[in-house]
Amino acid sequence: MVNIFSQCFGKDRRLDATPLGAILCALLCWPFLKGSIHCFCAELCQFIPCGNREGEKSNRPEDVLYNVLGREDINWCKQAMMTSRSVLKQNDLGPESKRAFVADDSIKVRRGRKVEGASKHWDHTEQRTIFGQQVVEFGLAGEMGFLPLDRQIYMSSEAAVEKPEDKGFRDERSAAARDMARARDEDKQSMFRRMLKRCLRVGFKAKYVIADAWFGSKENVEAAIEAGVEAVFQMKRGKLKYQVSEKGGKVSYNAKQLYEKHRRKLKRANRKARYKTFRLRAWLNLEKKANKPERWQEVVLVFSAPADSTGENWVVFLTTDLEATAEKVLEIYALRWSIEVYFKEVKQNFGFLAEQSGRYQFSYASVHLAAIRYALIFETMLRSGGLSYGEVRDKQSGRLTILSYAGLMWQLFRGLIEGALDQLSSILGDEVIEKVVDAIDCRASEEMTFSDVEFK
Repeated sequence: MVNIFSQCFGKDRRLDATPLGAILCALLCWPFLKGSIHCFCAELCQFIPCGNREGEKSNRPEDVLYNVLGREDINWCKQAMMTSRSVLKQNDLGPESKRAFVADDSIKVRRGRKVEGASKHWDHTEQRTIFGQQVVEFGLAGEMGFLPLDRQIYMSSEAAVEKPEDKGFRDERSAAARDMARARDEDKQSMFRRMLKRCLRVGFKAKYVIADAWFGSKENVEAAIEAGVEAVFQMKRGKLKYQVSEKGGKVSYNAKQLYEKHRRKLKRANRKARYKTFRLRAWLNLEKKANKPERWQEVVLVFSAPADSTGENWVVFLTTDLEATAEKVLEIYALRWSIEVYFKEVKQNFGFLAEQSGRYQFSYASVHLAAIRYALIFETMLRSGGLSYGEVRDKQSGRLTILSYAGLMWQLFRGLIEGALDQLSSILGDEVIEKVVDAIDCRASEEMTFSDVEFK
């Protein structure tokens, strides 16, 4: 981890005199132990020496951490992706044929009108507009769980909070500045396609890419085909037309018309199935412009409704996998649930956008650090075998708490030992006493290591 962290700096690689390992350890651990960085540093942070470079004023531990989080040149996105690649390389997420790239977005409510990168977003869960930061997440789901890969903050055009001119980025080419430009200038569909290409380029592999109806568009279907992965998208009940074969030739219908025409074909796969489905071959015109030649792509549409439904409670899925059965499409799409679990975990337990600052570079660092924390606990779960993700998370949090309080107790004992040794300074000399105390410190540090969370 420290090696990866050191590779993600920009041109200015200078840091305070604090070791990288200590900084990284503190940044990864504080959400498990305290509700804020300030509380963590005040009560439990004993492993951050606060010296600066020669000639500079000494910092408090929280100043050291916030200085690192506020740096514009650290490429946190690269750090998170390299961590996920390392986790996947050392662990089995399941066969590639049953893996899927998953995309979704989530909103974190932010208080205050000075939170850079925040804007108004429609929350379909609460059915209202809320003010906060929205993050588009892209990850890899398999039989063993979900691994976060890439993410991007998204700013809508409504009530967007830009950086004040007097507090702008020092370098517009820095990692944080480029990230904010993408947050402002790209739409979520473009973010989806960029992250898909980036993950494939880095070396992540999956057979499918899945997303909900927000990402179900011609552009994204075409992007999946070009990337060589099978698309499984939930589609909207809009005006988008599909062609189907009938006796007189091919006829165009939208999704609702197709459902009304074929709903009598809905049936359950077995008596215990909770959903009725029917499968339909169709063609989709991938061309977006009316004055361009049509480009028809054969797809499979799967309509699904609850087994006891008789009304309009139905959904339609599109897949480019022409051999997939209706049951297979639903099975693959069910992998999307893992990203919902991810959002719940990082918001409640992993410090997702919880730093007490409205500056954009802190938000940029926060979303990627939350993903790194999740990935490290996920790796521990894979190695543990039978434990669930929540059990592993609680277990690791408990161990970190024990280690932190052990550190506090050591500070107390150290003071008592130093007091006793001071009485011998006239006999042994100050130099000998200093060497004895350093030796005791070294031995105590070896005993209080984070053995179950790897930072090397």
